[in-house]
Amino acid sequence: MDHNPLLREGLKLLIDLQPDMELVGLVASAKEAVQAFAEHRPDVTLMDLDLPSGAGITALQEIRKIDPATCVLGLLTYEWDESRTLALRAGARRCITKDRLNEDLISLVRECAPRTD
Repeated sequence: MDHNPLLREGLKLLIDLQPDMELVGLVASAKEAVQAFAEHRPDVTLMDLDLPSGAGITALQEIRKIDPATCVLGLLTYEWDESRTLALRAGARRCITKDRLNEDLISLVRECAPRTD
């Protein structure tokens, strides 16, 4: 989930290129993220942490209430953002800055996803 439509489409393209991954939802708000998580129960959730009024952290907490074992990767604008600390305390597995998505996202998703072999 990210509130920026260009970034959402870029993430979609990046994930769609992976033969071992399937995108089950793409949303633009914290409320939609929680609803989509409850409906689809993805193995990995990407959560924009830079939403107004801490909505990304709140959505992360709500998702973790639905499934405490789920893997959430937090998306940050800045490396040492206060949101990183809040997200990790709220149960995010890892956080990644948006400028590193192209380089690190797929490997982080693979690390986070449950193994099926």
